Amino acid sequence: MDFRYYFLKEGTRIYEKSDLITYFKSNPYIEEQTKGDNRIYLYHHPVLNFEARFIMTSKSCVPHLERLNPKFFDVNFLVEFNILTQTYAVELILDIIEDIVKLFKFYVYNEAFENVSPFRRSMMIKAFEAWKKAYKDNHEDEIANYNRLDPQTISQVYGYLQRKSKLEILIDKNKVTISNYFFLHAEKSRTAFVAIAWDGYMPFILPPAVDILYLDDGKYTKYIPMREVMSKAEKLFKPIDGYGVIQMVDSKNTKKLHKILTKDKFAPLTTELKLLSIDKILDI
Repeated sequence: MDFRYYFLKEGTRIYEKSDLITYFKSNPYIEEQTKGDNRIYLYHHPVLNFEARFIMTSKSCVPHLERLNPKFFDVNFLVEFNILTQTYAVELILDIIEDIVKLFKFYVYNEAFENVSPFRRSMMIKAFEAWKKAYKDNHEDEIANYNRLDPQTISQVYGYLQRKSKLEILIDKNKVTISNYFFLHAEKSRTAFVAIAWDGYMPFILPPAVDILYLDDGKYTKYIPMREVMSKAEKLFKPIDGYGVIQMVDSKNTKKLHKILTKDKFAPLTTELKLLSIDKILDI
C-alpha cells in the first residue's frame, strides 16, 4: 500500500512545470519515468535503499477535492511511497517536499488532514504514522514476516550508514576497520539485533546502537552482548570528535580489549541467531 501527499496551490493551478522538472533532473538520485500520461520522478536513496515517486498526473488526483477549501486548486502533482517505510526515511522524503513547497508556494494535503495545509512537518509525520499503525493493525500476517527495531535505533543505524562514507575519507581503512552493521534475529521473535564483527586485532569503529559484538580472531568465534563489553571495557572506547556517539578502539587499546573478550566470562547465547537483511526490518 502507498501513502500519499498531494500538492495544491492557492488561487491558481498554474506553476512553472519546467522549473519543477529541472529541480528533479538536478538530483542524481531521481530518475524520470513515464506511465501512460503521467510523468514519474523516482527518488531512490542510494545508501538506505528506499524509494518515493513524485508524480505529475494528467488529471485531478486529490480524493474528495469537493470537500476542501475551494480557494486551493489541485495542481495534479503528488508524492507516494510504501506505507511501511521507516519514519526516519520519511523525514528525508519530507526534506525534498519542503524544498518543493517553498520553491513553488504549494500547500499539501493528505486524507488524514482536516483540510489543505501549509507544510507542517510534525503534522505530516503524525498523519503518516497514524496510517502506518492502522495498516499494521489490519495486516498483522504481513507484518509478522518482518522483524523490528525501535524507531530510535533505526534512526541511529540509518544516521551512521549515511555518515559512513565521510568516515571512510577521514580515516585510513587500511589501519582502522570502519565497521559494517549486520543484523540478526531469533526464530520465535520479531526483535532484530544490531551487530558488528571484529577480528580481534585491528583498531575499529564502534557505531551507535550495537547490540552484539561478534569476535572472530581465527581462534575464537563468539557473539558477545555489547552491554557486557561496555560494562567491562567502556574506557577503551573513545568518541570521534564531531561524530557524536560514534566511537573507536585505537591501536593502544586493541590488545587490552582482546584480552578482556577472550579471558573474561560473558553470558552465553540462549537461542540460535540467524542473519537478517535490513530490508526485512520495520520500525513498527
